[in-house]
Amino acid sequence: MKKRIPLYLFLFLLLTASAGNDARQGNEAYEKGNYEEAEKLYASALEEEPDNAKLYFNLGNAQAKQGKVEEAIQSYMEFRGLSKTAKEKAMAEYNIGTLMAQEKKWKPATVHFKNSLKLNPADEDAKHNYELAVANMAEGDNEQQQQQQNQPPPEPSEYAKAMKKQAEKLVKQRKYKEAYELMQRARQADETVDAFKDFIERIKNVSDINSN
Repeated sequence: MKKRIPLYLFLFLLLTASAGNDARQGNEAYEKGNYEEAEKLYASALEEEPDNAKLYFNLGNAQAKQGKVEEAIQSYMEFRGLSKTAKEKAMAEYNIGTLMAQEKKWKPATVHFKNSLKLNPADEDAKHNYELAVANMAEGDNEQQQQQQNQPPPEPSEYAKAMKKQAEKLVKQRKYKEAYELMQRARQADETVDAFKDFIERIKNVSDINSN
């Protein structure tokens, strides 16, 4: 039997250089374990600083601590999009991978741990967790295939819902190609994304029209 070493979430509480009162109080609430209050304070701080990447990271951590997987993934995606360095982008990928591993969603976990390693190859934790996720995915493949036979399509996972919401945000910005590519990557990581096939097809058609 493979040794299962617990996966963990990075708990780096990034301090914002221009943090206002809500952000500082959010950090204090987080450190005291009051994650619901921390989430509210970070959300309030983001109303004042909507482009502050580190606030999104803190928000994601507070949501993850409450088990709000879908919301946390969205926050980490926002953090990744606004981050300037590869190391910070890697942290977002790592955390999403960890959330997926905690949910035993091994395929998307491997995808995001691999993305993290591409951005930060020196991260030994990401390497270890990637290898662990790959091992668990291989172990569960046969069992999953048996369970899926003669079964209706699964409901979209929290991961799938989070990816769709990110794609919808891109669509509102008329970034149809980026939205389509995001959903395609998500589709490769999580088969339940197929629940949104109609949505994916629509944005693909618009993207194709715009590229002509």
